[in-house]
Amino acid sequence: MVILGIDIGGTKTLVGVVERSGKILAAKRVETPGSLGPDKALALIKSAGQEAVETAGVKIDAIGIGCGGPLDRKTGTLHKVPNLPGWEGLCLTDIFSQEFGAPAYLDNDATAAAIGELYFGAGKGYRDFAFFIVSTGIGGGIVIEGKPYRGHGDNAGEFGHQKILPDGPRCPCGDRGCLESLASGTSIARIARERLEDKPKTKLWDWINTPADITAELVARAAKLGDEFASSIWFEAMYNLGLGVTNVVNILNPQLVILGGGVTKAGEDMVFEPVRKVVRERAMKVLAADVEVVPAGNGDNVGLLGAVAVALEHCS
Repeated sequence: MVILGIDIGGTKTLVGVVERSGKILAAKRVETPGSLGPDKALALIKSAGQEAVETAGVKIDAIGIGCGGPLDRKTGTLHKVPNLPGWEGLCLTDIFSQEFGAPAYLDNDATAAAIGELYFGAGKGYRDFAFFIVSTGIGGGIVIEGKPYRGHGDNAGEFGHQKILPDGPRCPCGDRGCLESLASGTSIARIARERLEDKPKTKLWDWINTPADITAELVARAAKLGDEFASSIWFEAMYNLGLGVTNVVNILNPQLVILGGGVTKAGEDMVFEPVRKVVRERAMKVLAADVEVVPAGNGDNVGLLGAVAVALEHCS
């Protein structure tokens, strides 16, 4: 069985042709910022998909799509997605099924990534775990008794929208103080830009022309070099991420918490140890002692393999 996986994000989309085993035959990444709008973004995604299929030289049996929510996976339709303005009401399963001539299946991208970790990654062999994807935004997926838990309306696991600071910064969802507004890659960059207005001494000035050039990756790079300004922003974000993980540990009592997404590429000392420290200190002791916090096993392909797993779940 060969699957076309489509992982649609708020800044980029990864499309790949993948075998049932998880072997990637061909993959293509395209930039799809939310500001691009659905028409242009979908045209790029379709083109990337056709290119991947031609490169792989195989027939597609099914299509799996992971996309930020909220969404209706039964109808394949998006609701109002914070990081994809203008996409509301689009039926992605119809769009891609018509384009590629195969049945298509949609799920929340973080739930999809969690299923991908269950099939191919760090969750393989575990029956109860939670998954955080920390990237442009923050999403989550839940696996209970070896199966994805989606909730009554299929949108469970919105870990990025748990409230950390009641009167905190505005979040793309419209509320304030969400974890996503404090610890996503987008938010780390925004916080750095705001605080640069006070003209602090920081290595970041050597790498940018204006504060608009700031990215979370640059903040992490400077923090790794011991930059005091960057470190304060980065580790404040990781503390808040740790609080978010702590809340999930206290509520779900998982065997495992898996962290994936672009922000986690900063590595062990920058992400995983700070988060584990918060969990040890702030979670209920018996629950903290009962959980591991680990990197996603699917690495840079966590979203793509998650999309593939969505199709596998339906076709198995």
